[in-house]
Amino acid sequence: MRYLKVVAQDQTGDGRANTVRLQFYQGTPCNQDELLNEAVAYDFTSDAKVDYSRGDVTNDGQESSLDQALLDQFANAYLKINWVNRGASSRLYMKIFSEDFYKDGTPDTVRLHLHKGPGLLSSDAQVSWSAAYDFDNNGELEWNIHADINCDGVIDEVDKHLVQQLAELYLKFNWHTPEPFDAKVVDIQAH
Repeated sequence: MRYLKVVAQDQTGDGRANTVRLQFYQGTPCNQDELLNEAVAYDFTSDAKVDYSRGDVTNDGQESSLDQALLDQFANAYLKINWVNRGASSRLYMKIFSEDFYKDGTPDTVRLHLHKGPGLLSSDAQVSWSAAYDFDNNGELEWNIHADINCDGVIDEVDKHLVQQLAELYLKFNWHTPEPFDAKVVDIQAH
């Protein structure tokens, strides 16, 4: 399974995120997930707007103006989420991945899970989740279930909008893959 791990960090100590890291992972059968790509966005002025970004978020092997535009949009939305690590820590993060329930090679669901990673006395724990759905399999996410994704203590339209925006941008990163074919099923059908 492919997934995106997003980490926001306050590296200046002013209590606001100023760095957003996007780490693109490929799951492996032995649970040693492999980091395949990374992008980063910086908000030097701590005004919740990206000042500089770099990375290939469309995962086509080239960094372009499209990558920068998508990365800036995604990071600007993520900066509105109060899920921020102090310093270089990466304990608090969001894991984003898609699922293909129709098994047709297109994502039908995008899941956004907030995690509190392992600490000295704790293991990695999922704290909350949200998801956006494409019920009619037309390539558009029509509906979402959302928690208090911006961690302001209220579940409202702001949360709904952030879930929708982050999920739609994630799909533009092309970091979803169809389920692998089962070789036994293919072999049986051939005979």
